[in-house]
Amino acid sequence: MDISQLGKIGLKEKEAKVYIELLKEGPSLANSIAKKTRILRSSIYDYFDILLDKGFITYMITSGKKYFQAVDPQKILDKFEDKKREEEAALKEAVPELTKLMGLAKKKANVEVFEGKEGMKSAMSYILKENPKKIMVYGSSGISYKLLPFFMEHWHKQRIKQKIAIRIIYNKTPETEERIKKGPSLELAKIKFLPIKDVSLTGTLIYNNKVLITIWNPETPLAVSIESKEISKNYGDNFEVLWKNAAY
Repeated sequence: MDISQLGKIGLKEKEAKVYIELLKEGPSLANSIAKKTRILRSSIYDYFDILLDKGFITYMITSGKKYFQAVDPQKILDKFEDKKREEEAALKEAVPELTKLMGLAKKKANVEVFEGKEGMKSAMSYILKENPKKIMVYGSSGISYKLLPFFMEHWHKQRIKQKIAIRIIYNKTPETEERIKKGPSLELAKIKFLPIKDVSLTGTLIYNNKVLITIWNPETPLAVSIESKEISKNYGDNFEVLWKNAAY
């Protein structure tokens, strides 16, 4: 027979040779099997030990001599089937607990930090790569345009090209008015204002299951990306409350 077939049930080549030889010969002494399989007598006991451990052979002692014999293949098949049923039952029992653990993992937030101007560009670019249907922004005063004018121009052009709608709640400041007049196109954008006169260096962007918190400090700009369905929903709910109370 093709020895490789026994490899599928866990037997290596020489282990399979020993088992097959015992099937053919019946109860045999170690020396006899070593000769027939051409395995060194000093090594044959190692293979017997492995096969005994795997349940493929047994032994008996007659007149002080140890005779090894192969286990009936049908019994081995039954053993495999019993083991399979036990594993399946154990898995079914474990699935509810494993599912709970997966649920806990989903609740955990994946956090990434981006530093410097190049980091800010990467953080903003990832938004477009994910191609969300909509973006919600609040807490901004148009500072991003002053810090990265050419990049933000390109970013909005690409956003419009991808037909991504955006809603923005600005603080009502001179910087915001300048951004709206001179900054990148706000096509596919809806804008509202909060009655806050102070310039804000921070902004919050919500999209898909992510929240991007930006700090547009000219010296050390920083962005923190949080991926979490629950956190994103919370921020989204907060945005809707602000949107409802903001003015055009």
